[in-house]
Order: sequence, then structure tokens, then C-alpha cells
Amino acid sequence: MIKTIKKVRAPVRIDFAGGTTDIKPFTDIYGGAVLNAAINRYVYGTLIKTSKKTKLEYHANIPTASGLGTSSAMNVVWLALITQNKDKQKIAEAVFKIEQASKESSFNGKQDQYASVLGGINYLEFFKDKVKIYPIKLDKKFLEEFNNRLVLVYSGEEHYSGDSNKYAIENFLKNKNTKNLLRLKSIAKEMRECLLKKDLQKFAYLMNEETKERKKLSKISLTKNTKKIIEIGFKNEAIGAKICGSGNGGSVLFFSENKKRLIETFKKRVIDFKFDFEGLKWLN
Repeated sequence: MIKTIKKVRAPVRIDFAGGTTDIKPFTDIYGGAVLNAAINRYVYGTLIKTSKKTKLEYHANIPTASGLGTSSAMNVVWLALITQNKDKQKIAEAVFKIEQASKESSFNGKQDQYASVLGGINYLEFFKDKVKIYPIKLDKKFLEEFNNRLVLVYSGEEHYSGDSNKYAIENFLKNKNTKNLLRLKSIAKEMRECLLKKDLQKFAYLMNEETKERKKLSKISLTKNTKKIIEIGFKNEAIGAKICGSGNGGSVLFFSENKKRLIETFKKRVIDFKFDFEGLKWLN
């Protein structure tokens, strides 16, 4: 029996600012901007082909529905395996189109797919169907300092971005949150400048600004449990907190100059990570 095995992996992401501004029709009218980063938490996929059958297998080292773009990373892995396509941007675009055909994913944008295929820290601009990619290049010492200020905490609440994004876009169509979305877009740009200027104090401040604006997008962006986690974080030396993804459960990203204190506080809820700079990777 002839057996062919192909293996790939794709990272999930943390997003610093601008999520939801990558969704139509906002991108068609105003254009969107997102700052995000791939992390070394992965979806792994294996394609096993024999003369009789073809089988796909997945596994991931991430909590379920954690607000880190896991479903898109899974779709990236699946499409890469079945098409054998090595063009990362084409895979990202194809995954987006497939997800748009699903009712549950029709209110999502492109940031998750691009983060997963590209890897690294990226500033992404969206206008209509076009995506501009601006990789953020940081020196090794500053990158390590930046990583050591961040703590990712899983809330225990499963996150489904389609729900919170649906409310946000419906409010946008009623002209209820346009200024908030525009502010999220501008925060992403300001955060990019903070990284390039190595201004982490302002970066932490802008994480709080992002969360403040995101709460205004829809009534379900910030759950009671997530709010409590953020409050606990600030009582334990966090100075910045960002709801991951579009909110409504999932994870919270903290910025702190005492990372150890937050890790001791949240214990098993902490998702340890470092930045990933490889993106979608073929393992054989």
C-alpha cells in the first residue's frame, strides 16, 4: 500500500489594535488597519494518502475558541494540505473567501488568515479587496523586551467572533459606532509608531484605549467575566489590557513590567508564547 504523508503547521495570532476595521462594508468606505502578531501556538495538520483513501488530521496547542484566530489557522492548514499551494497570500485570500461562504464567518475580516500565513508582527491596511502588508522589523533586544512585557490570559469563555462582529457591523450600518471604528483604525497606526520608536509605555496606554473603544462597538464585546479578569490584572501590576479578537469571551492580552506577578495570579489560565516569524510552514 503506497502512503503519502504531508505535514504543515500554521500559527494563531494576538491582535494589538484595529480588529473589526478589516470587515466589509467598513473597509469599502473608510479602509481598515490592524496591528497583529503571530505567536508560537500552532494548528498542526497531516494529510495521509493511500491507494484507498485520503485522511486529514488536526491538532492544536491552544484552548478552544480563545479569540486568537484558531479557526482561520485551521482553515489555512487544511487548504495548504489539499491544494499543495505554497503562495501564502493566495492561501490567505482563498481561506477568506471560503469562510465568507459560511454564515457563521461572514462577519469576519482578513487579519487572522494573513497573520497565520505570514508570521511576524505586521501592520496591515485594508481597502475594498486589497491588503497592504507592512512587516514590523524590531531588533532582537527590543523584541525580547517587548515579548517579556506581554501576558496572555484565557478567560475560560469560548469566543465566537462572528457574534460580536455581527453586532458591531450592524451598529456601523446604523451609524452608531463609526467614530469608534475610525478610532480603532487610528490606534493601530499609533501603536505601529510606538513599536518603531520603542515607546512601550505609550503602547500599553493605547492597549487600554483600544479596549475602551471596543466596548462601545457592541453590547457583547466585554463580558462580565472578561471585565473581572481585566480588573484582577490591573490590581496585580498590569498597566495595559487588550481584549483579543472582537471580544465576547476568549482571551485578554496584558502589558506589565512585572510579568511574573501576573503569571502567578492567573496560573493555568496563562497561555505562554513567543512571537512566530515563520508563518505557514511545511514540515516535510
